[in-house]
Amino acid sequence: MQNIEMDEDYKIKLYDLRGSSIKFTTKLRNAEFGFNYTINHNVQKYPAALLYGTWSIAYLKHLILGKDWKDEKEKEFILSVLNRHRLKNGIFYPASLDQIKYSKSKEYMYLHCYNYAVGAALELDSSFDFQSSYMDAFLNADYLQRWLNQRSLERPWEESNNIVNAASYLALCNDHGDNRGKERLYQMLEWHNKVQNPFTGGFEIFKPSRKNILQSMAGAVHNFHIHHYLEEPMRYENKIAQNVIPFLFEGPLTACLSIDFVELACKTINHADKPFELEQALLYHLKALIDYQNEDGGWYENETPRKPTTANGMREEKASSNSYATWFRLCSIAMIVITLLKDDPGRWHFRKTLGMGYSNNKWNVRDLSDYAVDNMTVAKYKISNLPGAFKSRLIYAASKLMG
Repeated sequence: MQNIEMDEDYKIKLYDLRGSSIKFTTKLRNAEFGFNYTINHNVQKYPAALLYGTWSIAYLKHLILGKDWKDEKEKEFILSVLNRHRLKNGIFYPASLDQIKYSKSKEYMYLHCYNYAVGAALELDSSFDFQSSYMDAFLNADYLQRWLNQRSLERPWEESNNIVNAASYLALCNDHGDNRGKERLYQMLEWHNKVQNPFTGGFEIFKPSRKNILQSMAGAVHNFHIHHYLEEPMRYENKIAQNVIPFLFEGPLTACLSIDFVELACKTINHADKPFELEQALLYHLKALIDYQNEDGGWYENETPRKPTTANGMREEKASSNSYATWFRLCSIAMIVITLLKDDPGRWHFRKTLGMGYSNNKWNVRDLSDYAVDNMTVAKYKISNLPGAFKSRLIYAASKLMG
C-alpha cells in the first residue's frame, strides 16, 4: 500500500465536483411536481418523495451557489411545490403518505418534513412564514418536559431526529424575537446534560460496542445542534472524537453516516486524544467521497451501488444518484476541506436551521504539514474494522437471499 497524496488531480476534482453537482440537479427536475428524489424515482408509484427531492435540491443549490443562485423563477417554483404540501397547522406533509404504511410514526414525519421543508423555504425567502400551530406546543415548558421525558433512550437515532426538528422551531422563534424559544432550548440542554452517557458521549443507555457506538453517534450529532446553536460545550468530546475514527476509514459510508461522523470529527478534533489519526481518517474519507461521485454528478445514498434507495413512501428498483445524498455528501466534503485544507468557509453556504446540513460557522481549522494519508494508520484501522465489515457483508448477503 502506498501513501495517497492530495495531489493536483484531487484539488481539481474538488472544484469540478461542485459544478457537476449543480448540473446533476437538472436531471431531477420534474416540470410539474418539483424534483425527483433519485434518478430512478418512479414518481407515479411514489409521489411523496417529490417533497424530499425538492427540499434537497434547494439545500444543495444553496450550499454551492449561495447568493449566486440567481434563478428567481426556479426559487419561486420550489417554494410553490413546498407550499402544496403545507397543512392548515403549518406542517409540511405529503398527503399520499396516508395511503400507505411507512416505518416511522406520524409525529416523526410531521416534525421531519416540517423542519426540512421550512428550512429550505427560508433559504429561498428569508421572510417566509415559518409559524406553525402544531409546533407552537413546544414553546410550552410543561408540554416540552413531558415530551422530553417520553423519549426512548434505546432509540437514539430516531429520537435525536425528533428532538432536533423540534429544537429547530424553537431556534427560529428565538431568532424572530420570541425569547421563549431560547428558554425552551436551555430546558432541552438541561435534559441532555442529565441523560448524556459518559461512556459514549451520546444520549442513550448503551454499553460501548461497535454497533452501539454507531447508533449513539449517528443520533448524538443531531442533539448537539442545540449545543452549537447555544454555543455550549458538547462534553466528552475526546470520547466522541475517538468513537468516529474507525468508521471514517470504512470508505464513503451511507450519506447519513458520512455527514454524521464527519461533523462530529470536525467539531471535536481539537479535543482528540489522537488528533493525527482523526486527521488521517478525515483525509481518507474525503478521498473516498471524491472517488465515489457518479458520472452524472450525483452520489448514491448507500455505501455500495448494490443497495437501492429506500425512504418513507419510496423505494427504488435499482440504485441511482440521490438528491439528499448528493447534498449530504457535499456537506461532508465541505466540512473536511474547511477544517483540514483551510478552504474558505464563505464558498459553502450551510443551512441556517438546525438539522443535518446546519453549521453555526464555528470552525476548528487545522494546520497540516502535508495531506498524505499514512498507510500504516490506514492499515491499522482496516484490520481492526475487518470483523465488523465481514459481519455487514454477511447480513447483506442473507437479506438478498431472503428478499
